[in-house]
Amino acid sequence: MLLALLLQTPKPAASKNMKKNKLLIVLVLGLMAFSSCTETDPVDPDVDPRDKFLGTWNVQENIDGQVSGAYQSEITNDQGNTSRIRIGNIYNLGAATGVNALVAGNSLDINSQSVTGVTIVGTGLFANSGFTLNYTANDGAQSNIVQAIYTR
Repeated sequence: MLLALLLQTPKPAASKNMKKNKLLIVLVLGLMAFSSCTETDPVDPDVDPRDKFLGTWNVQENIDGQVSGAYQSEITNDQGNTSRIRIGNIYNLGAATGVNALVAGNSLDINSQSVTGVTIVGTGLFANSGFTLNYTANDGAQSNIVQAIYTR
């Protein structure tokens, strides 16, 4: 239908307006064709987005704005879910403890989970060569706001 409109012979009085309309239509179609060919978020199907989080990390925590002690954390794939990782020793609760986190690109999401009586919930973001977790740790008596910085 659009092509039929472009091919119609214009009446002399409407000639200027029709030329403007044709130009506008050609520009819009050109922009649509150009924008549909661009790739906004390239996805490499051969790369598991969890891979960048795996391994042993040095962790520095700030608890309620105060620098806390440093410790290490081991992060592994969650064998039961191909979209999750297991963050060991979160909140320095022990090497045998941990939480599951959903990975989506560079983001992490920790749904509310209880680890040795402490409820952990939060989010994280990978940038450059490390990542930051922002979470709440609640032991039932006290709730702490934690920023944990993970570096190699």
